[in-house]
Amino acid sequence: MQHLTLNRYRTIAASVAVAFCTVSFPEYSLAEVDLFQQALNYVFTGDLAPQHAPEIVDRESCIVIMPDTKTGGFVRYYMARFRMEDALFNKIYSGSEVRYALDVKGNDTIIEYLSSDKRTVTQRYRSAQIPLPGDIDQTQKAFRIIFADYCKPKKSKGPF
Repeated sequence: MQHLTLNRYRTIAASVAVAFCTVSFPEYSLAEVDLFQQALNYVFTGDLAPQHAPEIVDRESCIVIMPDTKTGGFVRYYMARFRMEDALFNKIYSGSEVRYALDVKGNDTIIEYLSSDKRTVTQRYRSAQIPLPGDIDQTQKAFRIIFADYCKPKKSKGPF
């Protein structure tokens, strides 16, 4: 009986130590870090762990939904359709403050505005200007992660 109690205390102590290391040192977390989610978080919110993170609807097709604070609805991004080779990172000046935005186009719909049910499409566009709230250097690194590793453009299956 005493041996069973000692093992129980050891198990509890080990669990507390693992939990402490996971909370105190996130880079040594036992859970695999979702690099794609973190990159999306940074691009759309300027934060790695935002309160309202982008929702990945389809990882393979790189479809992401974000709340739209202007309309109260949502915005769906078809990121694999972004033509990043033509995209521009623009500076927007507001007095002494500098903000950035991504001007991007696609051959098909790349952005859809949705109603609050996340299903009804109210508008769709083949081009968009997406505000980038984080540090521009870190945002560009996040874009490289997204498009080099996760949202690679699909090759056409046709003969051309």
